[in-house]
Amino acid sequence: MKMAFSTWRQLLLLAALCWFASGQKTSKKLESRVAQLLEWNAKRSIITLSSDKFNTYVRSKPRNYSVIAMLTALKPQRQCTVCKEAYDEYLILANSWRFSQQYSTELFFVMVDIDEDGMDAFQQLHLTTAPTYFHFPVSGKRKQEDRYDVSRHGYQAETLGKWVADRTGIQISVMRPPNYTLLMIWIPVIILATIVGYFKRENLHVLYNTRYWAVAAMAWVFIMLSGQMWNHIRGPPFAHRNPQTGETGYFSGTSQFQFIAETYIVLGLYALISVGMILMNEKFDVFEDMGVQKVTPMIGLGLVVLVFAYLLSIFRMKYQGYPYSFLFR
Repeated sequence: MKMAFSTWRQLLLLAALCWFASGQKTSKKLESRVAQLLEWNAKRSIITLSSDKFNTYVRSKPRNYSVIAMLTALKPQRQCTVCKEAYDEYLILANSWRFSQQYSTELFFVMVDIDEDGMDAFQQLHLTTAPTYFHFPVSGKRKQEDRYDVSRHGYQAETLGKWVADRTGIQISVMRPPNYTLLMIWIPVIILATIVGYFKRENLHVLYNTRYWAVAAMAWVFIMLSGQMWNHIRGPPFAHRNPQTGETGYFSGTSQFQFIAETYIVLGLYALISVGMILMNEKFDVFEDMGVQKVTPMIGLGLVVLVFAYLLSIFRMKYQGYPYSFLFR
């Protein structure tokens, strides 16, 4: 009995020693990883990884740090203009974290380029599009929310920062570098406008014309409603050419995307509806013939009806399954 107890005690002691040695080995391995990441991070805010290094430093466990990974395609032959713009915003966010007072080993920003030995990483994550962002948590499996939805939220540094805060609990104050180019453009324009305004001050009655201000305000409304700001943020192509048929498409078939040509067409349609409303409501004294004055509201009504019907058909095309239509299908 004593011999059996002694044997069990020896086995337990051996198991404890093995567990301790394994823990020490894992701890040293983890310290080595963190030290290497810190060394890379000291040189660049975004750590560029190959597929092998991505598996070693990002996907393998255990980890005591979170990772935000951008998978992209920056080579010119890929012709991915969005990738370059997204990288610039990602760099702003990474720099904001790297040079902040709260910087620590809790979070690292990495990047994998498909053309820089990153094909395996793309295949492992089943990716067919770029850029794509992932959050790799300290522990546990990745959730659906750990993949950032670029099509819905865009790729601006501020929006990415909110997503990072939501996934990691780390708040990053985005610090954008000053845009000196814009400053150098606007300073001469302001000086020139001031000089012209001073010498032509007697001819500035145009600034008090309410119609000019109304046209300017409506033009701004058309620009915002048609999606020009979305174009500026996302950088979509002007149109789409079907490689099979060779036909050029100016409208995207989904509500999550649009082409530049599409926004110009929509802007023009909104302008035509406004013109139609003006024709229906305003009295045009420039026409002396009363018959013409009576016809202009009817022209305005017809313009509003036709353009609205066409806009509804565009909406129906982009939102598949929308049941209603008017004049056009």
